[in-house]
Amino acid sequence: MELDDALNISPETENRRHRRVETSNLISFLSIDADGRVLRQGMGKALDISRNGLMLESALPVESEFVSLMSTDPDNNLIEITARVAYSRRARTGNYLIGVQFTGEGDDNVRFAAGLIKTFHYRRKKTAAPDASIA
Repeated sequence: MELDDALNISPETENRRHRRVETSNLISFLSIDADGRVLRQGMGKALDISRNGLMLESALPVESEFVSLMSTDPDNNLIEITARVAYSRRARTGNYLIGVQFTGEGDDNVRFAAGLIKTFHYRRKKTAAPDASIA
């Protein structure tokens, strides 16, 4: 599946405006209040992502209105975006599921989402490749 296809609007298959792509990326986040002050920092895992937002799983709840999300792309460059917290609720596992909506410009949102998706596929492909040094 092409990256552009993964991020295209697909109203026939879901009620969401943008299709979610399953992923598993480590995310560092800062909880931020409306004045931009950092309230807490934490780590989590992006479970799925679209051009408009993502679902984050974390051991910590997010009780702020905004978060700054940071990760790395396949070249280990920092990628970052700010998002509005839609919800933060405790799951059966004891961890928290945090739904966020990106607040950046459309191109910034797509760039962040594409970076996470590329990184997820790059790392998955890298770990699935047989070790050539064992021959």
